[in-house]
Amino acid sequence: MTTRILFFGKLKEPAGGGERVVDLPNEITDGATLIDWLCADNEALRAELTGVGVRLSVNQSIISAETPFSAPEEVAFLPPFSGG
Repeated sequence: MTTRILFFGKLKEPAGGGERVVDLPNEITDGATLIDWLCADNEALRAELTGVGVRLSVNQSIISAETPFSAPEEVAFLPPFSGG
């Protein structure tokens, strides 16, 4: 299944852009395995995605990296936000 992966704010630069459309391998079943797959050759991205305050959204619901998912249509990585 095709999945849209979005990177917001400061995460765009190390990701090489704000959006990727990919076919996820079947073994991607949670955020942790997705991060490993996305960052296999990009340690700068790994450092950002595993940083404090980065949130993971699957189909517009915030989840933890350990929460299982299947065939997501959209995954978004959200940097820490500050209010004002």
